[in-house]
Amino acid sequence: MNTLELKGGMIEMIANVNNPELLQNLYELIADTILQKTAEDYKLTPKQEAQLDADIKASFVPTNLVDHELALQKMSRWLNP
Repeated sequence: MNTLELKGGMIEMIANVNNPELLQNLYELIADTILQKTAEDYKLTPKQEAQLDADIKASFVPTNLVDHELALQKMSRWLNP
């Protein structure tokens, strides 16, 4: 099966489940699996970690912040395809 067929099959199976407890368990299992894979796939280099730390610190400086409306204007090309 290709990726699209697998996704469709999973969605179809889950759509037929009516047990809330089972759905919750499935949700947690899928979320945990995806998060684990994501964490392993995105290992940062020491340089990237240092840059991320610096950017996080910079985000706490009020003069670095952008007004919400201005941010929406700047992101409009992604928000309105």
